[in-house]
Formats: sequence, structure tokens, C-alpha cells
Amino acid sequence: MDTFRLTRFSGSPRFQLGAAAVFAVLIFFVNLGSDGMYAPQEGRTAIITRNMLISHNYLDMTVPGGVPYEKPVGHYWLCLPLAAAFGLDGEPVTSASEWALRLPSALSALIAVAAAAVLAARIYGTRCAAITMVVLSSMATFANLGRVAHIDMPLAAAYILAMLCLYLGYFERRRANAWLYGFYALLGWGMVLKGPVPVILAGLTVLLMAIRERSWRMLLDLRPFSGALVFLAVALPWYVAENFRTDGAFFNEFIINQNLRRFTGIGSTYRNGERMSYFYYFPKLFAGALPWSIFLVIGVIAMFRRVIRLQFRRESCYLIFMVAGAFVFFSLSALKRGDYLLPIYPALAILIARIIELGAERLPALHRGWIAVWGAIAALLAAATVLILTGVIGNVGTKVANREWRFMSRRDGMNTVMFCDFAVEHAALLIAAAAATALLLLIFGRLLARRRNFAAFALLAVLVLALFSFYHAVLQPGTDRLKTVKPLVREAAALLPPGARVLYLGDFNTELIYFVNHPYGTSPEEISGVDFIFATPEWFASQSPAFRTAWSVRLVTPEGHHYPAVLLCRVK
Repeated sequence: MDTFRLTRFSGSPRFQLGAAAVFAVLIFFVNLGSDGMYAPQEGRTAIITRNMLISHNYLDMTVPGGVPYEKPVGHYWLCLPLAAAFGLDGEPVTSASEWALRLPSALSALIAVAAAAVLAARIYGTRCAAITMVVLSSMATFANLGRVAHIDMPLAAAYILAMLCLYLGYFERRRANAWLYGFYALLGWGMVLKGPVPVILAGLTVLLMAIRERSWRMLLDLRPFSGALVFLAVALPWYVAENFRTDGAFFNEFIINQNLRRFTGIGSTYRNGERMSYFYYFPKLFAGALPWSIFLVIGVIAMFRRVIRLQFRRESCYLIFMVAGAFVFFSLSALKRGDYLLPIYPALAILIARIIELGAERLPALHRGWIAVWGAIAALLAAATVLILTGVIGNVGTKVANREWRFMSRRDGMNTVMFCDFAVEHAALLIAAAAATALLLLIFGRLLARRRNFAAFALLAVLVLALFSFYHAVLQPGTDRLKTVKPLVREAAALLPPGARVLYLGDFNTELIYFVNHPYGTSPEEISGVDFIFATPEWFASQSPAFRTAWSVRLVTPEGHHYPAVLLCRVK
């Protein structure tokens, strides 16, 4: 009897694409509206979008006390219609702020997945397109950024759409057509989203293709002059208007400080101008593309000679250059962040999907070896479960969080402790999940042993989806209480009189500022004029005994909170 009848995966193209589309939708939308906006930039996006709705000034992106003119306006415009529909100009704690602000990223992620699938279908066929949708939507970093209100995902969607238009507009048949103008228009929209990065990445890909083809005429065939007019028509009006509105301050802050200085490291004050390692992105990309980056490593090893000599057809080189050019560019930058690599992921997913497709076609049957492999994996699962339940991994996380061990970041240590505490509290659930995972992997190995490799991939996709859904539907709600300050704000609402001015000292927590929704300041010089202060415990502990006597701690976040805060009230 066929195991779960999974051979159907290699059947109808419509079924393959439909199943992959459902997979992607579930990855991005299961519990998307989880309480709190603690991820970087989410609180800032919420404040700016709310201010735009209230003031009807759709150009103003300043956050009092924050960095002025930090990003272009495109992402905030994407959020505005949904923000208005979900009532972000009302009471923030009771409105569906999380859904309103995250939907643009989730929808952008689906657009990026669809665009990557179309590109994969044009180059390799429908089955590769379906695999691409599964791979891309469940890459760790891509899935995470598709669920938070960040600029990066709309940018990635604009970029892969632009590169799809470039492929259709020229590289598919080596003849220019009207699709090229979509390429230039989308690059212009990318400029409005996040500046010149998509233009640079696209330019590097074109340059590498021209070098490979030994054809500089290609650069003229891409209609650069009429294309530039389209690009400028989309991007230039807002940049000109913003620079006039700010008397050039936007150009100086965003273009000079946040682009040129951060890339070169010259004159940058961010991280004290530190130039980060050139190898920073190697582990970041591998971790960010998990679980599928394992197949990339296998593919590179299996085709090592072809990779070194770049012995691939033009279409594959187009994808390789999209990845390699961007990777080298970001690696040369003085400042590095894992989120910056997001535009790489769609092309990388197509390449990994092709490796999986070819491997599934050519992989021989695994007769007895899979039992030993499964036994090793099952033993690792059992060992991990024991180490979690006995507190060993939690203790490691504690040492990292306390900065006794520095091989991970402090917040990674806090996440480890938080996960282990939840797992110990729900030990039966953890054991059941480990057992179910081991069973599914046993079936996976059985399918490989019978050379039903595409059915094995389908089962692996089901396992990945189950893990993602379990995390977002079960684990995340239980652990977010140590990340979001929303519960603190709910309690503070009973203590803060309407319209009372508050101060934020010791940390600039934009989520806290958004949910409190009161007039505020960020300067200690204003203390004499307020009766309420939100501060970090460290800041309060560093003050003089006289100050601590004059202010009482009324509310505090739970122990182990990632963004600890206290509400101080003046003693009358």
C-alpha cells in the first residue's frame, strides 16, 4: 500500500502548484496577528502610520526622540490603507494593529513567492516552480520577515518582480521587449521603498551577465535611456519633494549617513564605525536559508567542478549572479545585518529547488542505509529532549543571556531560556512532538528506500509546515509575554490620566511608545514637568537614592523580559 498516497505530488502540475500555494499561505498567515510589535521597526512603523492617519500629512516620517528621516516613505504608504481599515488612529491596545501592519509584509512575501515560482517555471518547469514555492516560503529568515512589519519584505518582492521582468524582457530570448519597462518601474518603486540597493543589485547582475556573454552591446540592448526615464518618473518626484521639505536633511541622513557611510565605514558613528567581518554573511545565509540550505551544500559539493568553472547555461547563470553579486556586495559593506540579504533568497530558493528536483530524479534507492540514518536522527531527538527537560540547554542559554558565554548574542540566550522554560512546563507536549517527528522521519526514510523521492520531499514539506504551525500557533503565544510590553501597557492604562505627558528614559522602545499613546518626551531635563516615567530597570537603579525615594515603581515587566521596563510614578 502506498504510504499516504504521496506519489500524487509528482502528478498534476495544478495540484503541485495549488498545494505549494496553500503551504505558503499557511506559513505566513497562521497566527499572524500575535499580540505585540516587539520586532525591530514594527513600533516605528506603527507610530509613523498612526501619525499620518491623524495629521493627514503623508510625507512626515519623524518619530520624536528617534532618528529622523531614517527610511524612505514607500513602506508606510503600503501600510496606510490597512491601518485606516483596522482603526490605527483609535485606541491602539484594542485595535488589530498587528494584523494591519503585518499584512503588507505577508502579502509581499506571497507576491515574492509567486514571482520566484514564475521565474522558476520559465527556466526549469512547473515542478521546480512548486518546489521553489515550498522552499522559499519556509526558509527561516524569509518566513520570519514575511510575518513582521519591516521594509525588507516589500523590497524583496519589488526586487524579484523587477528581475522577473528583466528576464522576460530580455534574457529569456535575448531580445528586448515591453517587459523591460516593468523592470525599470519596479526598480523605481524599490528606490521609494529603501533607496538605491535594488538598483545596485540589478546592475551587478546585468554587469556579470555581460561579462559572461562577452557582450557590452547588451547594456545598450536593455534600453537604458528610455528605461531611465521610467525609473526617474517613479522614484524622482518623492525624493525631490522630500529633500525640499526637509531642506536637504533627508539626503544627508539617509543617502550620506545610512547608505554611503554605513557601506564604507568612513565617518559612520553606527557601532562606532566598526567594520564587520567579510565572512559575516556565510553563517548568516546558511542559517537564514534553513532547513533547505543543507541541500545547497550537498548540491555545491556534488557539482563542485561545474560551480568553479561556472559551467551552467545562461538561465542558471542569471540566478547564480543574482545571488553571488548581491552576496559579495553586502559582504563588502562595513555594516552588516542578516535582514539585508533578503533580496537574495528568491533566486537562491530557485537554485535549491532545482538541486532538489535533479537529486530526486537521480538519487538511487537507499536500501538499508536509511535505518542507520534514522536511528542517528532519532537518537539526537531523544538526546535533545532529555537535555531540554533536565535544564542543561536552559542553563547554557542563561549563561549566554548573562554574557558569561559569548558565542551567541544575549537575546539568542534569552530566547533559548524562554523556549526551554515553556518546553519544561509542557513536557508531555514536547515528548509527543519529538515522537511524531521521529515517526515522520521514519516514513521519510522508507520512501527514500523505495526511490519515491518526490513523495519524500512532499512529506518533508508537511513536516516543515507542521513545525512552523506548531511554533506560531502554540509556542509563540506562550513565549511572547516575555517580548511584548503590551500587557504592561494594559495595566498602565488605569494609572495614566487621559492626555498625561510621560517620559521614556533609558531605552527608546517604540512598541511601548505606540501602545501607551500619550504625549511624551525623551529628555531627563523634562522630569520636573511630568508625573510618570517609563524607564529600564537599569536606568532607575543607576539614579541617586534621593531620586529613587521621590519616585515609586508601580509596574514592571516579568523577570527575564527581553525589553524590560518599569512605570515610575512621582510620590506625592
